Amino acid sequence: MSATSSNGDRRSVLRASAALSTPAALAGSAINGGTAYADELGNAGSPPTTGKLPKAPTAKGPAERLTGDVWLDTLTAGEEPSGILVAEVRFAPCSRPAWHRHAYGQTLHVTEGVGLVRARGGKLIVMRAGDTVYTPPGEWHFHGAAREHFMTHLAMVSTGGDPRNGTEWGDHVTDEDYDGR
Repeated sequence: MSATSSNGDRRSVLRASAALSTPAALAGSAINGGTAYADELGNAGSPPTTGKLPKAPTAKGPAERLTGDVWLDTLTAGEEPSGILVAEVRFAPCSRPAWHRHAYGQTLHVTEGVGLVRARGGKLIVMRAGDTVYTPPGEWHFHGAAREHFMTHLAMVSTGGDPRNGTEWGDHVTDEDYDGR
């Protein structure tokens, strides 16, 4: 049996039934003052808008935390609402950060070149373009470019909404540790 309207137009019945199946968030718009958006906690308000984020200038990494030449482009600063810090980091051959750890862990995605990553006491891992590496919360580690290659990766760290929570820094990585000895 096919549903049709009183005037025989099936399309108007389909439009009417589609209107009845509107999601609850939209159906409640009359209740919350005409606002159809609610955040993950159910708070009504204006929906976020899509737009370009401001671009910070490229920064040379600080010598007190790095060996060699490293440049950073911060893509997101780790602030609310996402709490995710994302940076594109470019390493010259043999360059690397000091030992460090992250309260919420870190994910690296290599976009170019060849790099190395090692957890303190762990084995040296070679990373290549397309590889993604995860370091769990609290694990001391380093990552950087291989001896004869540049390397670029996206570094992603959760900050819990406060950019100061991202990283705890330790001593510089020795050549022996860098070489996996």
